[in-house]
Amino acid sequence: MVSIRGKIWFSIINRIIKKLDTLFDIDKLDNQKLGSSFPGWKKATFVDISEFKIGELEVLKLKNINNKNKKTLLYLHGGAYVACGAETHGPLITTLSEYSHSDVYFPIYGLAPKNPFPCAINDALNTYKYLLDNEISADKIFVAGDSAGGGLTLALLQKIREENLEMPACVSLISPWTDLTLSGKSVVERAERDPMIKLDSNFDKIIEAYVGNESTKNPLISPIFADLSNFPPFQVQVASEEAIYDDSTRLVDRLKEFGNDKVEFLEWKGLFHVFQSFCMGFLAIPEAKKSLKEIARFSKKYIN
Repeated sequence: MVSIRGKIWFSIINRIIKKLDTLFDIDKLDNQKLGSSFPGWKKATFVDISEFKIGELEVLKLKNINNKNKKTLLYLHGGAYVACGAETHGPLITTLSEYSHSDVYFPIYGLAPKNPFPCAINDALNTYKYLLDNEISADKIFVAGDSAGGGLTLALLQKIREENLEMPACVSLISPWTDLTLSGKSVVERAERDPMIKLDSNFDKIIEAYVGNESTKNPLISPIFADLSNFPPFQVQVASEEAIYDDSTRLVDRLKEFGNDKVEFLEWKGLFHVFQSFCMGFLAIPEAKKSLKEIARFSKKYIN
């Protein structure tokens, strides 16, 4: 049964998106100025927050004072490749740092349309290489991402394999967007159930802004079509009401087809796309905290 707060946020988001028509209007959105409803994450006493650059790439770092063994989370945020960043995802990554006792590196990767494919992938790869070059071994790193950040994580793993780098210890994905061809059945069957994502003409513009002249079937863009062999242990979480629900279930099936026998799948009944963002403050959704605790538990399973 969905919690009362989960139902409340479901209703609120549904009303807001109906008034806005869409969450990200690419013709109007100022990508870098989306704010957080829970600014209190910046006051967390268990992390030291700083920013630095890898070349021109800005990276947010949360250093957890309780981290004794260099455990590190590389987090890749969602936002359809055109929006979001530290302000929208601050509560989520701070809570993950608390639960997993890990440092967090959060690249402020380039967003479309100014920075289309493959900019975000290159930024993610450069961040991963930075961690390895700075004496953080791959067996201490886990990668997580939500929505577009989930697809970006899968693209990153392909590049890591291509360059013969060591894979991270494990991966956790929240409602990953793995198919920009929108071929999953849930895109139609659950379209009216999802209060967060509206697959309208504006969404087509978002995809075009990121993809440019590339095919949406490119495995780096739609990793559901990729070679998923020799990947690390996976945890995939999804909410039952999502229009891109099948992007998660099909990914799990594909991972198993490629011989990955260390795959966890968690479904959250009655909730919406990336509800985990509502994890902080007195109106936090209880399931959001439980979900992030599951990511922490999964990471502890593979990182000492």
